[in-house]
Amino acid sequence: MVYESYPWKQDLLRRKRLFLKYNTVDCFEKNEDAAYTVLEKSVFYSAFIIRKLIDCGSKLSDEAENYTLKAKRYKPLKEINRNRRWPEEDSYDWKRPQNVTKKGKDICNSLIHSYVFFFSYDEGETVDGFFVTSDYDRNKALYYIAIQDWLSYIDFIASDDITCVHYRYDNEKSDYIFQRKERGV
Repeated sequence: MVYESYPWKQDLLRRKRLFLKYNTVDCFEKNEDAAYTVLEKSVFYSAFIIRKLIDCGSKLSDEAENYTLKAKRYKPLKEINRNRRWPEEDSYDWKRPQNVTKKGKDICNSLIHSYVFFFSYDEGETVDGFFVTSDYDRNKALYYIAIQDWLSYIDFIASDDITCVHYRYDNEKSDYIFQRKERGV
């Protein structure tokens, strides 16, 4: 259980700043491995922080918990296993992506339990998105998330502030059940 969400949300913003700082041509030219590692850690750590805040139950509004991201879904053409975890031209149906929406929490879960993860790069050779699938979904779908959408999600979570909570006591569970958590404006 997270006691106070503010420091966690500040760390989310720190991860975003690090991502933006290291996602430059200069950083990649100076030390590609170091830049890649900072970017990778920023994405994975932000997913863990968001997921932890969601799992606490009382740290994020309903809007934050149900936030959705635009994604592209690619079907695998081959079995994805330990010998076939990196993208190859014939491993996924790259020519027919499906536009879908995914809950932010589901993308966080996929990142935390990732079986396949890799960045995509724009023409300027900086990261413009990432591909991910979990160990559970590895032979069902690979998802692409644009980095701007992920960074917007981080901003949304970091700025989330609950102003009103409605809950009731559940005798069977001997605990309070949240019915609605309203986001402030």
